Amino acid sequence: MPQPHHSGQRIKGEWTVSKVKIEAFLSNSTCSSGASLSKLLEEIEEEFGDKVEIVIYQGYNGLFEEYNLTALPAVVVEELIKIIGFCPSKESLVSALREVGVE
Repeated sequence: MPQPHHSGQRIKGEWTVSKVKIEAFLSNSTCSSGASLSKLLEEIEEEFGDKVEIVIYQGYNGLFEEYNLTALPAVVVEELIKIIGFCPSKESLVSALREVGVE
């Protein structure tokens, strides 16, 4: 498993991250979950701007196995939080971002 890298600083006992990496793994075929996740990521990018870096992978690749993912779609936030097999709600993804220090 990759080791997390935090591109932030510790302030008052908490991490404040300058830019959070969101990795999305989508199926090569068109499916409603993948389309929903793509739309959600666009909303997240609009809302959080330069606080997030979104990387989208189509299909299986080496990282899919490295992260021990088991189904698509999948979202990995800062190599720490994994959401596998469904498109999360916006609230869930925002909560994951808050968990890793996005304000």
